[in-house]
Formats: sequence, structure tokens, C-alpha cells
Amino acid sequence: MSKRIFEFLCEDGHISDVYIDAKIRATNCKECDKLAHRIISKPMVKLEGVTGSFPGAAMQWERKREEKMAQERRAASE
Repeated sequence: MSKRIFEFLCEDGHISDVYIDAKIRATNCKECDKLAHRIISKPMVKLEGVTGSFPGAAMQWERKREEKMAQERRAASE
């Protein structure tokens, strides 16, 4: 069995995350105990504003580091 986290929606509109076997399509709602069906969740995507590329952690670190270095250079020259 492979378990994953899925979102479920009940008829009352409650959305809950459940760590459950991938084959299971319905379960009881955590809030109202009514039948909740598995839904397709929207992914969380963050695009870089200018190029539209997907920034990775290394790219973000590099950008922040470069900004910090530029601030330090400006402070040292004043």
C-alpha cells in the first residue's frame, strides 16, 4: 500500500487533508462525519516574475546573496 496526502471535500463544503492509501477515493469528513470524496488539488506554483521560470532553492539563495553583497558594497563605499 502506498499512502499519500489527499484532499477530500464533503457535501457540506468542508475540505480536509487525509494521509490515506492512494486507492481510496472516499472517506468520512473530519468535521461532520459525512461522506467526503477525493478532489484534485490545485498545485502551488511560484514563477519568477520576469522570465517565468521556476526558481529553485539554489537560485533563490543566489539572488538573496547577491542582493546582500550589493547592500554591503554600498554601505562600505559610503
